[in-house]
Amino acid sequence: MNYEFLKDVLGSPWQLEPGTLNSFYPVLRGLFTGLQLEKSAEPQNHLPYQISAVTRTISMWSNPEVPLTDEELEPEVEKEKVVHVLPVRSLLTKHDQNCGPVGTRTLGNRLLAADGDQSVIGHVLIIESGGGQASAVPEMTDAIQKCTKPIVAWIDGMAASAAYYIACYCSHIIASREMDWVGSIGTMAIYEGRKSKSPEDEHGVISVTIYADGSEQKNEEWDKAINEFDFKLVKDRILNPFNAKFRADVLANRPQVLETQLKGKTFMAGEVIGSLVDSIGEFSTAVDQVLLLANFNTGSSKNTGSNQQIINPKKQMKQFSHLNSVLAVQVLEAADEGVFLNEEQLQSVEDRLELNQQLIVERDQAVQQSADATATLGTSQALLASAMDPFNAIDPTVLSAATPAAKVEAIRVLLASRPAVAAIQNLATHDELKTEEVDWNTINNLAHNKQVDINS
Repeated sequence: MNYEFLKDVLGSPWQLEPGTLNSFYPVLRGLFTGLQLEKSAEPQNHLPYQISAVTRTISMWSNPEVPLTDEELEPEVEKEKVVHVLPVRSLLTKHDQNCGPVGTRTLGNRLLAADGDQSVIGHVLIIESGGGQASAVPEMTDAIQKCTKPIVAWIDGMAASAAYYIACYCSHIIASREMDWVGSIGTMAIYEGRKSKSPEDEHGVISVTIYADGSEQKNEEWDKAINEFDFKLVKDRILNPFNAKFRADVLANRPQVLETQLKGKTFMAGEVIGSLVDSIGEFSTAVDQVLLLANFNTGSSKNTGSNQQIINPKKQMKQFSHLNSVLAVQVLEAADEGVFLNEEQLQSVEDRLELNQQLIVERDQAVQQSADATATLGTSQALLASAMDPFNAIDPTVLSAATPAAKVEAIRVLLASRPAVAAIQNLATHDELKTEEVDWNTINNLAHNKQVDINS
């Protein structure tokens, strides 16, 4: 069993996209059943090489992990200027893997060794990885920050999770195709094991974990996850701190990245140009970008040593996604004196500011209209309440009625319930009261009226 490899990966926080996890997990499971990873040489496409800054010829990089001596740094005849190319491929681990791929500690040493070579004017990291161990990232990001020469990341299919974490520290990120996968900014962990008080297995063996007094918090995160299926401690103490730093570092290096792109989703490069990636281009585009950032003058016939000329040096600066969009540029670059815009770019900014001013005026007008409508509604509601007051005073049932129609109905019920009173409809303007003449002769001839007349 590959105990060293298992010890290195189990329980460790991982920054890995799901496809890479699915490919790796069967191997991990196989290691538990006796799968042996044979020791192999480093794959050929993982080895660093160099490209001539002038002729673009390719040659292998010699002694990639060994920094050059002072004598080698200052040779009598200066070497041709080159771009150093460092592949970052496969599952990323901190330490070298027996099956071939080297760890990020080795990759970081290679990068620093090349950066100390006077013939190197910059670096291209070819990234083809779905991520790996969270602990593998600092080995590369620390090395990148120590470099004095520009570094461009060129994505060869995928730069996800830990691999994107590394890429975001580079001066520029170029994807090879719009369908390349980038992002997957998130952190996870895999726990394997038996419960501390497990039932017997098929061989009658049980597992019991015993801790000394005073060791209550030892392996507490693991115990909670395995024995109680409670993952809160793993998240709070391990995953969340790693993930918070992951998100913060991405935003510090690429402030144009959106909040929605920091939640673990993997995106196609064509969807996130200007945020997670700067542009789409071939490998030669990445080399050209290094020459641009290094201010290398390819017009010289030799371009070696002192023949390299620095003309109007440009430097990387903070990018502003909205301003970049208005100016229709992928990357803002500055000279020592600042950023300079041509007349067309200035007009674009002016037009956008004018449009924004119009939108502000329209917004203020809409807000005022809304306020006026609210005030009118309030006045109307007050008048209606005042008009209802006399009716509400008639009876509590009228007061409790919610609508004018309900109040009218309550009044009808009250009138109908009183003796000799009947609720009638209101008379319309065309209704007429009909009266008949009194027949006094008939009334006077009534018996009781005649008796009254006799007695009087």
